[in-house]
Amino acid sequence: MPIRTAAPLSLSLSFSMLLTLLLPAFAIACLAVCYLSGHPLRAGLLNADALYLPTLFDDLLAGGGRLADWYLTPAPYFFPDYPLYLAAWWLAPSSYYQIIVFGILQCALLLGAVALLARALGNPAPLAGAALSLTLFGWLAASGREPFVLLLSNAYHFGGFVNALLLAAAWLRFEATGARALLGLVWLLAFLGTLSDSLFLLQAALPLACAASARILAEPIQAAGRRLLLAWTPLAPALLGHFGYSVLVARPTRYDIHLDPGHFGANLHDLAAIGLDLWKALPLALLGWTFCFAFALACAARLARRRDPFGLPPALASLTVFWLVSTADTLAVSLLQGTLPVAARYFIPAACLPILLAPMVAMHLLPKHRAPALLLAATCACALGIGTATARQWLAHPLEAAYYPADSACLDRVLAGTGLRHGVAQYWDAKPFQRFSRSGIVLAQHIASLEELPWITSQRYFRPAYDFALVGPDAPPPHHIPAARLEALNGPPAARVRCGEYTVLLYGRDAMRVH
Repeated sequence: MPIRTAAPLSLSLSFSMLLTLLLPAFAIACLAVCYLSGHPLRAGLLNADALYLPTLFDDLLAGGGRLADWYLTPAPYFFPDYPLYLAAWWLAPSSYYQIIVFGILQCALLLGAVALLARALGNPAPLAGAALSLTLFGWLAASGREPFVLLLSNAYHFGGFVNALLLAAAWLRFEATGARALLGLVWLLAFLGTLSDSLFLLQAALPLACAASARILAEPIQAAGRRLLLAWTPLAPALLGHFGYSVLVARPTRYDIHLDPGHFGANLHDLAAIGLDLWKALPLALLGWTFCFAFALACAARLARRRDPFGLPPALASLTVFWLVSTADTLAVSLLQGTLPVAARYFIPAACLPILLAPMVAMHLLPKHRAPALLLAATCACALGIGTATARQWLAHPLEAAYYPADSACLDRVLAGTGLRHGVAQYWDAKPFQRFSRSGIVLAQHIASLEELPWITSQRYFRPAYDFALVGPDAPPPHHIPAARLEALNGPPAARVRCGEYTVLLYGRDAMRVH
C-alpha cells in the first residue's frame, strides 16, 4: 500500500512547492502590471524624491559624473539600494523600466531574506511562510498606501528594512553555530545599514541587541554575561556607520534631529491622520496589526517572567521583542522630534514586521499536519485579491510601453533644433522633466529667490548662466520660481511658450542669469 501512494504523495508535494513559488511571483507580476498601466501606486515611484537613484546612476554611468559631485539624500541608501539599482540599470533600457525592475529585485531580495530568517528560526516550512508574507505584501502594496507601496520603491527606507531582516537572520545563525564569519557579517550589515540610513540604528541595531538580551536572560544558562556583552557588539559598527557618514560622504546633507516635547501634540495629530487613512483603506490590515501587537506584548511579558511564550521557540519569541523595541523607538523619536513631519515611510518596520512574523508564528501554533495547507490557502486568497484588482486595472487602462508625459514632450518640441540644454526649474519639476525628456536637458534646482537648491542633485548641474527656465504652477514655499523675478533680472525672454500648466522662458545660450 505505501508503494502505491508514494508517487501521488510526491506529486502532491511537488505541486505544493511549485504553487508556493508561483504565487508570490504572480503577486509581483501583478504589481508590475499595475505600474505599467498607470495605477495610482506609480505616482509615488515617479516623483522628484523617488527619482534620486535613477538620476544619480544615469549621471554616474552615462553622464560622466562623480559621486563626490552629488548632494545625496540625507539617507544615502548605499545598501542594498545601490547594488540593486545597479543591476536594474544594466537590465532595463530606461528609467521607466529600471524603476519597476528595481522593485521586482527588491521583492526577490525580501523573499530571500524572509526565507533565511524563517530557516534560522527553525521554521518547518520556511518557504511557505515567506511566500505568504510576500503575497500579502503585494496585496497591501496594490492599495497604493504607504508604507506598503514602498515595497517597490528605491531610496525610501524599505531597503533598510530588508537589511534588518538579513541582520536578524545572520545573528540567529551565529547564535546557533558560533561561526565567527557570521558575527563578522552581522557587524558588516550593521555598519552598512546605519551608514546608509541613520534610522537603522534605532530600528534594527538597538532592537537586535535588546531582543538578543531578552532571549539570553530568559534562558537558565551559564556564561550569560559574556553572551550579553556579545549581543551588544553590533551597536559598535552601527555607531561607526552613523558617525562615519560625514567622513565618507563628500557633501553631507543629513538632518540635524532635535527632540522637542513641545511638538508632541502636532506629531501625534499627524500620526493619527496616517492611522485614519490606513483604517479607511485597509481596516482588516490595521485590525490584524493590533492583534499582532497585543500578542507580541503578551509574549514579551511571559519572556520577562521566564515563562513559556505560548509554545513559541525562544528565538521566535525574541523577534517579537525586536519588533516591539523597534516600534517603540520609532514612535518615541517621531513624536518628540521637531525637525521633520511625521511620515508613514518612517514606520516601515513597525507596520511590516507583523506581515513576516505572523506566518512564522502560525507555523508553530497550528497543527503541524495542517499548517502548510492553511498557509497555502491564505496565500491563494491573497493572490486572488491582488489578481482581481490587477485585472480591473488592466481592463480599464492599457499597458504603457513608454512613459513620455505630454508636458515633457512639449518641452522637447520647444527645444528641438535650438541647441539649448541647460535650464532652471523648481525642485519638484527638475528631476521628473530631466529624467523623462528625450532631448538630453539638464535642469538645475533653484528656489523662489533664485538661489541654488543643493538638495539631492549634482553640483555640476549649477552654472553661472542658463539657456531657459521652466516655470510651473504654484508649489509650496520656497520652491516656486516666479517668472517676474527672472524677467526683472534678465529682461523679457526671446520666446515664451506654454506647455500645459508650464511656461518655458527661452533666452538663448547662456543668456539667462539667476544672480
